[in-house]
Amino acid sequence: MHIGFIGAGKVATAYGRYLRGCGLIISGYFDRHGDKLAHACSGTHSRACRDAAEVAGISDMVLITTRDDQIEGVCTALCREGAVTANHLVGHMSGAHASAILATAEAAGAAVFSLHPLQAFAEEEKALADLPHTWFSLEGVDPRLKAVEKVLEKTGNRHFRILPEHKGLYHLAACVVSNYLVTLMDYGMHALEHSGIRSREGFQAMMPLIQGTLANIARVGPDKALTGPIARGDVSTIRHHLDALSPPELAELKAFYAYMGQKTLDLARRDVLKVDTKAEALQEVLKKA
Repeated sequence: MHIGFIGAGKVATAYGRYLRGCGLIISGYFDRHGDKLAHACSGTHSRACRDAAEVAGISDMVLITTRDDQIEGVCTALCREGAVTANHLVGHMSGAHASAILATAEAAGAAVFSLHPLQAFAEEEKALADLPHTWFSLEGVDPRLKAVEKVLEKTGNRHFRILPEHKGLYHLAACVVSNYLVTLMDYGMHALEHSGIRSREGFQAMMPLIQGTLANIARVGPDKALTGPIARGDVSTIRHHLDALSPPELAELKAFYAYMGQKTLDLARRDVLKVDTKAEALQEVLKKA
C-alpha cells in the first residue's frame, strides 16, 4: 500500500510521519507551498510531486488533506485529468464533511472515504506524540475500505465506523469537547482576573483542578464526575456566585454562568442530585439570574 497526500499541512505531515514510523510506505506529497512540501517529504522520505496528478500516479491511497473548502474542487480537478481510477482509494481527513464531496472520484470507480483523527493538531510534534493513542472515525460504504481498516490495524489505532448522515453531529460533538472546552477555560480565567488574580498565575493554580476533573471524567464518565455546589444542591453558594456577578460590566459573564448552571443542573439531576426540592430551588435561582 503506497499512500500519497495532496496538501502538506500539519495534519498531513504528522500523519504521514506517523504512518511511515509504523512501517507504511508514503509515496509522496503535493502542496503549492514549497516550504511545507519540502518539510513533509523530508520527514517521510517521500517524493515531492509537481502536481496532484503525480501523487495519484504513484499511490494506491490518495488522501486529500487541503483546507475543507478546497477538497471537493481538488478531487474534481484530479478526476478531470483522468488521474483517478478504479484501483484507487480516495479519502479526506475532514471531520465536518462526509465522503460525498468525493463523488467525482467515486464516479471514476475509486473507493471513497473520510478518515478523521479525534485529535487536536495545534502543533506537529505534539500531534505526532499523541497519534498512537488517537481514535479515528471511518466513513464510507465501499467494501474495499477494508484496506483502510488494515492501515488502522497496522498502526494500532482504534476506530469506529460512522454513517454519512451522522457526520455533522459527530463533528459537532468533537468541536464541543475540544474547541468549546478551550472557551470554557478562557471564561474561567476571565472571571478569575476580575477577582484580582493575574491570568498566568491563575491558570497555573487552576491546572491541577482542571486535570483532576478530566481524570475523574475519564474514570467514571460525566454523570458521576460532577462535583461542586450544583451537584450537592447548595442554593446559597449559587446565589453568592450570582451576586458576585451583579456589576453591570459582568453582565455577559453572569448570563453565561446562569446558562451553564442550568445545563449543569440537568446533568446533576441524571445522577448525583436526587432531592427534587433542591433541584427546583436551584432552577428557580438560575432562571431569575
